[in-house]
Amino acid sequence: MSETQPSTAAAVFPPLRRDIRVHAWIFSAAVSKIGDMAWYVGLAWSAAQITTPAGAGLVMGIGAVPRALVLLFGGALADRLDGRRVMILSNLGRIAVLIASAVVASMWGLSLPLLLTIAVVFGVVDAIYTPAAGTLPRRMVQPDDQVKLAAGNQLAVRLAIFVGAPLGGLLVANGGLATVMIVDAVSFAVIACALAFLVKPRLPQPASTGTSIRADLKEGFGYLRRDARARTLVIAFSGLNLCVGPVLAVGLVQRVHLSGWGSAALGWFEACSGLAAAGGAIVAMRWKPANLARSGLIALIFQAAGCVMIGVMPRYGILLAMVMIGATAGIASAQLSAAFQLSVDASYLGRSFSIVLLSDEALMPVAMVAFGAFITLAGISVACAVIGSAFAALMVWAVARVGR
Repeated sequence: MSETQPSTAAAVFPPLRRDIRVHAWIFSAAVSKIGDMAWYVGLAWSAAQITTPAGAGLVMGIGAVPRALVLLFGGALADRLDGRRVMILSNLGRIAVLIASAVVASMWGLSLPLLLTIAVVFGVVDAIYTPAAGTLPRRMVQPDDQVKLAAGNQLAVRLAIFVGAPLGGLLVANGGLATVMIVDAVSFAVIACALAFLVKPRLPQPASTGTSIRADLKEGFGYLRRDARARTLVIAFSGLNLCVGPVLAVGLVQRVHLSGWGSAALGWFEACSGLAAAGGAIVAMRWKPANLARSGLIALIFQAAGCVMIGVMPRYGILLAMVMIGATAGIASAQLSAAFQLSVDASYLGRSFSIVLLSDEALMPVAMVAFGAFITLAGISVACAVIGSAFAALMVWAVARVGR
């Protein structure tokens, strides 16, 4: 644990089961995910109705560009200012954009330029909000409760996905995208109120000491060069995103399609993974190993095995693989999130978190395309075996580094 962690001596931490601040934080995460899923479904459906498939793809993907460009700035801003205030202001910005867009859509109808504008602005706001959110858990609970907080947060988010997606479809079918935007704005208002009045960190936030945002960014990369444990976790998280994401988003779909199993099988595979992840989060609440980082990384080695299985196993074997991937994700996400909070210097949390997110936003599209091309050249079984093996090797390397 970093020696610069804020002292917990003067703070009072009630048991998590009676901690209203923690409950409000988890509730906010669930409401946020419900709104995100409803918005995603509503935007995707609306884009498909008013433009070509290429235009719809542009609408759904263009938001990643400003997120990638602004994420590092958002991380530096989170370390320089109070993270909770940054989140509140970001939510107020989201509300303003949604209400203005709903008014425009109601008066002049939906158009491709309007959807593109909304997607771009949301990308910018998300890039400011998300790193700030990553700085709060460290300041809310004592170190021994970090895993439980991360697991509870993950469980709430997993369950929210099952609510948000059908809710978005129902709203856009009956009221159009304007209705989705209003409901999403209400969800952001609820989150802003929870952050303003209930989610109050108990520990101070050590501010960055750079003379400017640019200096803070430079120092953030310098910190990762100096701190081997933090650097290892950032590399491991980035590898997780770039290896497992393409297998699930491209490889699984191609395997189902090439095997002729139909879209229903894909839905069952995804559902099993989601339920297993929720179960893994529950296990993580009860189990606290001595070395959180090492335990979480070892769990991801089993997830790598699941990635290999997707390319070679029959239908029921892939069902088992998805259960393995989901369960290990539920356990590892909670343990590694807590390890990240406790390992990274508190004054660099926002910047370190934004670097992890940047690999997801900037490199994930490239990884998806590359993995799809690899499948075309070598076949689904070889592609899954290679990326799964590479992922396992990276986790073995990381386990050796954090276990020292």
